[in-house]
Amino acid sequence: MEKAFFSTPELARWLGVFHTTIRRWVEQGKIKGIRVGRNYKIPAQEAIRVLDDHEIPLPEILSTHKLHGKTVAARGHPTGSILQKLLIVEEIEDPAIISRGDAILVANQAFADLVGYSQTDLIGLDIAEVMGESSRERLIAFAKRRLHHPKKSPSYYIGHLKAGKKRKKRARITAASLNHLKDVFLLIIRVG
Repeated sequence: MEKAFFSTPELARWLGVFHTTIRRWVEQGKIKGIRVGRNYKIPAQEAIRVLDDHEIPLPEILSTHKLHGKTVAARGHPTGSILQKLLIVEEIEDPAIISRGDAILVANQAFADLVGYSQTDLIGLDIAEVMGESSRERLIAFAKRRLHHPKKSPSYYIGHLKAGKKRKKRARITAASLNHLKDVFLLIIRVG
């Protein structure tokens, strides 16, 4: 599986700068990144763009990276960044995640706090780790029904989140899609 996100030290090494410079550029908006705990992750397409802008040859790990099903051979970057869609989760106050199928792509800090994981540890984690196996299957089926038939399906799902050792919290979960991303769901959780 291709690596989709890179650390600030990786990008710094390719650019020949300190990792704190990359952090500062992200915080100033010069580079798009996702805040994960106290660190940032840089999406592959953004790393390619930055290296292109600085006329630095792509490292091997990026030179064959596929974006939207095409190998990056010529310079350039796609429009409608996946990063823009993923960053929406950080703007939601309620606990929220974005998942592709049963794998968590990104979670906001509120969700990380709720389930007792760091945001970094949640990336790539199976939803069953925070919900339980049976809840995962029902949640994915609910999200797919909701996306394909929004008017014919319930607007929310009641499930249980694992919160610490042997504790479960009842949660009301709503699902939404991210435009043109197949099997990618935005899940917003309300506990109570």
